[in-house]
Amino acid sequence: MNKTIEPFIYSGEIISNTSKSYFQRAIAIIAVSKSTCQVYGSCDEDDVKVALSIFKSIGGKIKKDKNSVFLDSRNVVAAQSISVFCGESGLSTRMFGTVLTSLFLTTKLNGDKSIINREIDFSELSQLGVIVENKSKNLPIVLNGKLNYGTIDINGSDGSQLISGLLIALFSLNGDSIVNVKDSVSKPYILMTISVLKAFGISVVNEEFSKFIVKGNQIPKKKEYHVEGDWSGAAFHLVGAAISGEVTIKGLNLDSLQADIAILNALIICGAQIAKEKNCITVKKDRLESFVFDATNCPDLFPSLVVLASCCNGRTKISGVSRLSNKESNRAIVLQLEFKKLGVEIEIIDNYMFVDGARKIIGNKVNSHGDHRIAMALALMASVSESSIIIENSEVVAKSYAKFYSDLEKVIS
Repeated sequence: MNKTIEPFIYSGEIISNTSKSYFQRAIAIIAVSKSTCQVYGSCDEDDVKVALSIFKSIGGKIKKDKNSVFLDSRNVVAAQSISVFCGESGLSTRMFGTVLTSLFLTTKLNGDKSIINREIDFSELSQLGVIVENKSKNLPIVLNGKLNYGTIDINGSDGSQLISGLLIALFSLNGDSIVNVKDSVSKPYILMTISVLKAFGISVVNEEFSKFIVKGNQIPKKKEYHVEGDWSGAAFHLVGAAISGEVTIKGLNLDSLQADIAILNALIICGAQIAKEKNCITVKKDRLESFVFDATNCPDLFPSLVVLASCCNGRTKISGVSRLSNKESNRAIVLQLEFKKLGVEIEIIDNYMFVDGARKIIGNKVNSHGDHRIAMALALMASVSESSIIIENSEVVAKSYAKFYSDLEKVIS
C-alpha cells in the first residue's frame, strides 16, 4: 500500500502508544507462571498480536477488553511438542523460542516476511540440553530437548533477546541457574527484562551484565500489569517536532529503562528545545547543529537519528552500524538508498554512519523495504520537504505502531 504524505509542520499533542517490548515480555512471563494477570495496554501492534497468538497456541486463555487483556496460563501444561508462528517478530522468535523449551520437549518455530531471512542462533542452548535440529539459523527451526537449569555461557555481541528469553525461562525451573555473558550489548534491553520480572516479583541478580543469577522455583505475584508508553514510537514524533515545529507527547515514563529514551540526549546535543513534566514531554524546533552519537546500545534509533541529522547544520557521525544488518531490512543500506532519493547524502565507513545536513529536502517516491521504522522515518521527512513524499509498503508501521499515521494526522498543521 502506498501512502502519500503532503508537506506539513508539527503542531499539537498526542498520547504515546504502548511499548510492544514491555508487552511481549509480560506475556512471556505469564506464559510460564501458571497464573492469571490483567495487562493494561494496546494490543493493536502486530508484534503484540503475535505474542498473544503464541500464548493461546500453548493453551493460555485470553479475554480482551478495550484497553487491556486478561491472560490465564493455569491450563498451560508441559507436553511433548508445540509448533508456533512468530510472524515477523525477532523478539518473540528468540524469547518465546527459549521460553517454550522450558515447557515442551520439541519446539518448532516458524514465521514470515523478513524474519525468514534473519539469522537466529539457538545453538548456545545446547549447554542446557536443547539441541537445534539440522543446525539451522533460519526459520523454520526445530528445538529438541527440554531446557535444564544450570550454568550457560552466552556471547552477547549479537543482541540481548536470547538472554531475555533465558532470564524469563529459568526462574520457573526446579533449580538455580547462572547466565554468563561475554561482550554484552543492548544493555538497556536486558535491564528492561529484569525490570518486568521484578514487577512480577521475580528476582534476578545482575553482576555488571557479565553474570546473571536466577533462582529457580520462583512464583510471580503480579495480578495487574500496566505497560508503559513506547519511547521507540515517540522518538519519531519528537524528532519530527525538532526539525519542523512543536509537539507534546503524553503517557511516557521519563525514568524509563527503554533504550530509545536516549533520543532525548541526541535532541539536547543538537540544540532542540525540550520541556519535561510528569509523564509528558514537549519538543520545539530551534537551530540544529550536527552531533556525534553512539547508537550501539539503541540501534532502533538509527532511522529517527538520520531524520534529525539530515536537518542539522554540518555532518553528523553515528556509531553502531554493525547492529543494523540483521533487522527487518539491512537498515544502514536502506537508509542510505532511500534518503538519497530525498536529497540526503549518507556515507557508511566501517561501524560509522555520516549524515550530511541537507540544504534542501525534495519530495519523491520512496520504499520502506518492509521495515516499519524506515517507513516512519520517511514519513517524517514530509515535514521539511518541498513536495509530497510517497511511501511504498507504508502499512508495515503496524508491526510496532499501528496508529502511527492517525497520530500523525493529529499533529499536522
